[in-house]
Amino acid sequence: MAMKVDVSLCLLVIPIVLSLSLSTHHSAKADNEIGRSLITTTCNNTEFPDVCISTLESDPRSSTADLTNLSRIALELAITEANETKAEAFKLVNNAGSYESWGIRLACYDGFNSSVYQLEESLQYFDQLKYNESNRIVELFNGGLNYCINLGVAELSTRITFLRKFTTDIKAILHLLF
Repeated sequence: MAMKVDVSLCLLVIPIVLSLSLSTHHSAKADNEIGRSLITTTCNNTEFPDVCISTLESDPRSSTADLTNLSRIALELAITEANETKAEAFKLVNNAGSYESWGIRLACYDGFNSSVYQLEESLQYFDQLKYNESNRIVELFNGGLNYCINLGVAELSTRITFLRKFTTDIKAILHLLF
């Protein structure tokens, strides 16, 4: 009877040990990977790898970043692009040709402005290692990006399309951290 228990226990323990050692090996490899290799590996697991790779490679800090720092850089780049889009939306408000156009553009700007503020808050959660909360805020931001398009502010469609794609990729990258 003791032999049966020992064999059963061994059959249970061996897969657990193998699983732990393989996951530790995979984790160590990901932790040691940096630069272009990490960017490519990480971005190839996103929905828009071309957008992800080109955007992250545009920032020189990415070349020496590990996964955590690469994630932060991605958030910072999205915030920069969002602020530039917000500035463009404000210009559109000031250059409106009619009262109706002004009202629509102002609604777009106001909505986008509050969304950008939320996106900036995601960095605070990131720095507190609350990656799940940071990811949730990026998801909310991403979901609200169609607001200006739905209002008919077509002048922002290229910028918003880029932000939608890149923040979709950021969600996938952040998910790797938790």
